[in-house]
Amino acid sequence: MPRQRFQDPKIHQSKNGSYFIRPWVDVITADGLHRQKRTIVLGPSAMGKRQAIAKKNEVMDTVNHADYVIRSQIPFGEMLDNFLRGHSSKLGYATRCKYEALIKNHVRPAFEKLTLAEITNQRIQNWLDEKTSFSWSTKTDLRNLLSGIFSRAIEWGLYKDANPVQFVHVGRRTLLLEKRKLDDVQTRRFLAALPYDLWVMCCTGLFSTLRVTEMLGLQEKHLDFERGMILVRQRYFRGDLDRTKSEKSTRDVPMGYLASDLKAMCVGKPERFVFQIKTHPLWGRKEALCRDDRDLQQHFLRPIAKELGFYWRGFGFRSLRREAITAIGSVAGLGQAMNAAGHSHMDTSLLYTLYDHAEQKRAIEAHQERILGKPERGIQ
Repeated sequence: MPRQRFQDPKIHQSKNGSYFIRPWVDVITADGLHRQKRTIVLGPSAMGKRQAIAKKNEVMDTVNHADYVIRSQIPFGEMLDNFLRGHSSKLGYATRCKYEALIKNHVRPAFEKLTLAEITNQRIQNWLDEKTSFSWSTKTDLRNLLSGIFSRAIEWGLYKDANPVQFVHVGRRTLLLEKRKLDDVQTRRFLAALPYDLWVMCCTGLFSTLRVTEMLGLQEKHLDFERGMILVRQRYFRGDLDRTKSEKSTRDVPMGYLASDLKAMCVGKPERFVFQIKTHPLWGRKEALCRDDRDLQQHFLRPIAKELGFYWRGFGFRSLRREAITAIGSVAGLGQAMNAAGHSHMDTSLLYTLYDHAEQKRAIEAHQERILGKPERGIQ
């Protein structure tokens, strides 16, 4: 363990005016412990000398600590293992699967052989900038995951600098998956092409805003026909049954005119799952039950949408949920749409709301009529 240091290096300014210092730092190599000078940038010229001195004192308080060097040079691969074991294992199954996949396919190959101290803001920014084929959402997931890893390292006392992901940007918001709105005719044609059990399931998402995992998690005991409410209490994600995504997601949602159809899906067993979609594998020679959203998407929703001529990349159960949130928001307001959808933030509901050109057209024409009057032959 290196001994305590009491360095007070001089503050320098680069050609562009940035303030920096060059203290001695102990570096662990294969040959043992060595001291090297390291350049540490304190900030831009706009911060001023007084603020630069305060920043230097803050940095040197960390550098002069005896255990700073040892801990900051922990291999990042070990930190990833600690994160998966000590933090990710406590998260929900869906989030855990996402984190494990991102770490395996992207984070570990890029940073595993580096130490915590070597992963700088600029290195992370360059890494994300190179992923030009990735969507904004995927790059945001990667950024947030790295930020969470360093936050845990700081929390566990393994890293004492500021989180290097703090000022990393993923660029403009661009989406690879389209968000379109079906018109009423297209919606009716799509629903009419579904088998009855899947029709009821899709209607539940289309009218009651349930996520596909929440629909698959519904048991007969969660249908309150006396009150006409669907009790969202859990979710089922690819074999894992767990509580809802968030506290706000635990909610009661009106079933409306779907009550009779939902009752027809029940057999009187409270613990039985409501949606068990009948399929006929082996070219119809066998009957089976499907509870996997990927299979339902692949064999039902996507082929039907393609056959009807309105499929787009991103069409699926979430598209139906977007339709429900948009419709409820236009009638009852965004706040009630947020409550029905189980969103914790109104911004999320705004992102789920689709462009309804028919409603926009009616609003624009109503405004025009108030100002210009209703023309017989249209506005000239």
